Amino acid sequence: MSYETLIVDRQDKILEVTLNRPDKLNALSKQLLADLNSAIKSVEHDDDISVVVIKAAGDVFTVGYDVTPSGWIFDEYPADMESLDAIKDYEDIQTLLQYWIDLWRFPKPVIAQVQGICLSGGGELLAGCDLVVASEQAQFGHPAGRDLGIPPTVFLWPMLIGIRKSRELLYTSKLIEATEAHRLGLINHVVAADELDAFTGDLAADVARTPLGHLKVLKRATATFYENMGMLESWDQGAALDAVFHQSPTFLEFFRKVADEGLGAALRERTARYES
Repeated sequence: MSYETLIVDRQDKILEVTLNRPDKLNALSKQLLADLNSAIKSVEHDDDISVVVIKAAGDVFTVGYDVTPSGWIFDEYPADMESLDAIKDYEDIQTLLQYWIDLWRFPKPVIAQVQGICLSGGGELLAGCDLVVASEQAQFGHPAGRDLGIPPTVFLWPMLIGIRKSRELLYTSKLIEATEAHRLGLINHVVAADELDAFTGDLAADVARTPLGHLKVLKRATATFYENMGMLESWDQGAALDAVFHQSPTFLEFFRKVADEGLGAALRERTARYES
């Protein structure tokens, strides 16, 4: 199949899926999320594929969710509202959350290959992946956290890197370098940019040597520990809290700025507000 926002390639037992919106910094639009969901599900019952690798075209893995009117992932675009319908917003967030739950529950290993920045919604993508390989230039964070909402999954940060560091990163919206992300346990490997493709390919090939049935059991066994600790219930509560966050006047004002003056102007105003 061909996709509007992806490049998909099969090699041996590996499906490579490349986010292909480099002109938009691979922002996660509704179309991209639909394409990604379709591409991954297409091999769910294909015994010739054991591993999925998600990568991205260009210099950036993803800047997160697309906040422009044409790429907005929810039904209500905030610039058009005096206030959001909280119930509808919560239902939309639940729909998005189910997308990440489906990725988390996908029965085969998924490896993310990250170059450049991976922000906000990109962290939710990583939360659904099994392994993450990043270039030395990669950066991670949630700059939208001060005034645009929380990720329902909170990127698994409380479980992966602990509550203290999670709170610091969310409260300050600062980014962390790949080496720090590796030290904290957020990612598996950091490699030189010119080695990223080869290293990830070798890792995927090594994982694919394990019999597919065994991979499925191993993935389910490790996921169960997190789910038994209440991860899915916490994600559901995160969706409700995100809907509360979206009632903030600053949230609506940002999107009005986007609609009136463009995304660049809105981002510059936000940056100036939080500069020390």
